[in-house]
Amino acid sequence: MFTKKIIRVVCSLAIVMMLAMCVKTTDSSAAKRRYTTNDLKYMAAIIYCEAGIEPYAGKLAVGCVIMNRVKSRSFPNKILSVIKQPHQFGPVSQGKFQRELKRMEKGMYSRGQRRNSLKAAQEVLEGQRNIKYAGKRVNFSRFHYFNGTLSCPKFKIAGHQFK
Repeated sequence: MFTKKIIRVVCSLAIVMMLAMCVKTTDSSAAKRRYTTNDLKYMAAIIYCEAGIEPYAGKLAVGCVIMNRVKSRSFPNKILSVIKQPHQFGPVSQGKFQRELKRMEKGMYSRGQRRNSLKAAQEVLEGQRNIKYAGKRVNFSRFHYFNGTLSCPKFKIAGHQFK
């Protein structure tokens, strides 16, 4: 039993490391990895907490909002600091974020919606900001907020509104 748990943890960490090491390149210039393995873990966990049942586009959109905040002068400049800002992400204050980090360490991010959250986190950390949903392509580089009920939202993906 203990051996199976160790194998799951090692496999999970191996998947996270492989995804973190995969870097897309282009002919004009090579994309450089500008995030840590911890950044990937934090991003995947909060994406799953906030958009675990949402379509893939919703997962990307949540990640874009977080990265836009990191790059904005109005918010902290670290992923974990943005995620842990008071009154911003309910799963943090409810303990769900910490539970998801533990699930990742136990190897539970290798399939299903958790794996999709990990993939979305990697794409967003590598610079993905264009999202296609319901036949529309939207650049999410200026979106800083999301919720189920926002005033004057600019875009809606399933149960989330973004602006």
